[in-house]
Amino acid sequence: MAKGASRQKLPLQNDLDWRLALKERPFLGAFVLLARGTMLIAIVATFLIATALLLHALYDVYDAVKLLLQTKTDGKKLTLAAIEAIDAFLLVTVLHIVAIGLYQLYIQDEIPVPKWVKVETIDDLKTTLSGVVILVLAVFFLGRAIVGDASQNLLLMGGGIAAVILALTVFMFMQHHKKQSEK
Repeated sequence: MAKGASRQKLPLQNDLDWRLALKERPFLGAFVLLARGTMLIAIVATFLIATALLLHALYDVYDAVKLLLQTKTDGKKLTLAAIEAIDAFLLVTVLHIVAIGLYQLYIQDEIPVPKWVKVETIDDLKTTLSGVVILVLAVFFLGRAIVGDASQNLLLMGGGIAAVILALTVFMFMQHHKKQSEK
């Protein structure tokens, strides 16, 4: 290989050229290429599901605005629709960050992205996803509270959601603490 030629690098071994690895260890090199190729499927699928969710949320917003203009809805339903739409938009954003993060981890680690989108480890993606789960659960509970479900089931559901949020918060704190201690 010529000295000036561009080299594509494996994500976990920055000094290793995958073409050289394929020549020296054909099975291992083919396995790495296959693994990277299958992750490309996951990256595209994540992007597609995010796009589908975005289109669905936009349709829900259109429906809510149409009902508002026809004055066939009350404030609670419109408030709930707005909160759910914003929740969906945030989820779409995080799914795009996950897709970009997987791309950075498996395909090419040096792509021009803002610092807040830069993913260095799989733990960064897990922490991001945990934060979204917390947000989705909180919005789900808020929606049930706004609609006015004042039964005992709301209290039990709220307790269960609170337990999951607490566990995920502890997980995120431990990941943050681990990352800070490594620096």
